[in-house]
Amino acid sequence: MATILSWHKPVLEELAGRRQSERLPHAMLLTVGSDPEATALAAALPHFMLCDNHNACGLCRACRLLEQSAHSDYYLCQPEGSSKVIKVDQVRALLNLGAKTANYAAGKVLILAPASALNRNAANALLKFLEEPPANTYLFLVSSRTSQLPATVMSRCQKRIVARPDPNQALEFLQNRGLTDQRAQTLLRLASNEPLLATEIEDSDAADALIGAVGIAENLLAGEATGRELGQAAQGLDAQLLLMVLIANAHQFAMAEASKNTLNTRLLQWHKALVELHGTYHRSPNINIPLALEQLCVNIR
Repeated sequence: MATILSWHKPVLEELAGRRQSERLPHAMLLTVGSDPEATALAAALPHFMLCDNHNACGLCRACRLLEQSAHSDYYLCQPEGSSKVIKVDQVRALLNLGAKTANYAAGKVLILAPASALNRNAANALLKFLEEPPANTYLFLVSSRTSQLPATVMSRCQKRIVARPDPNQALEFLQNRGLTDQRAQTLLRLASNEPLLATEIEDSDAADALIGAVGIAENLLAGEATGRELGQAAQGLDAQLLLMVLIANAHQFAMAEASKNTLNTRLLQWHKALVELHGTYHRSPNINIPLALEQLCVNIR
């Protein structure tokens, strides 16, 4: 049985209820806080959408088939192996299943996660499905960075923002994994209260180095550090994790500024540039991220 995060359960139950009452649209874009969270929600979705009892009972035929990875009406599309992108051939395989008749009454469930990993050709391949969805077929795009999706795709999906965990839920999640309160709080600050991202940081054994890089980024925005210093701090760190942490930190910083009714143009430029760099990295994972960060710092001065 897939792990169901406590803060995901309300939206999963809502979607299952809409499916049961035949009010579920054929394409939905679900926005979550991080890529790890997108992966977790994608794993839980079919257990609610296909369950005979609409509640991930774990006992019905559909739930047993899902546990055995043998449900013929379910397809998950995600980056494969070391790839950072979802490719057009993967989307075509997904759409081939969508074009077939469902074997069970619950219909077919197709999931793309994280949807921001779609390359251009893969995103274009989705358009025909979105314009003429097959009967009894439901497509879910799960993403933490919807700005990287083409407008043509976004406009054809019904959108739903998934609530982030409150501080108590996030803390409890990490405590249940054996972390002390102090360590959990440190990681949650670094991950902008995204507990799955905090878990990735802990598992990477690079928390201290990431804390250092975030500190330099904050000093840089205050005019007290340079792009070269940030580039040096980024050396040897996992590029994907570093970018996610920097984006989470910029988001947290921006929320704090917004709460004071202030507008920091440089901070907004920094956040936007990081998101764009993350997208570039997904398309071209061989780029030099420390050097790219140095150049990014020059561009937003």
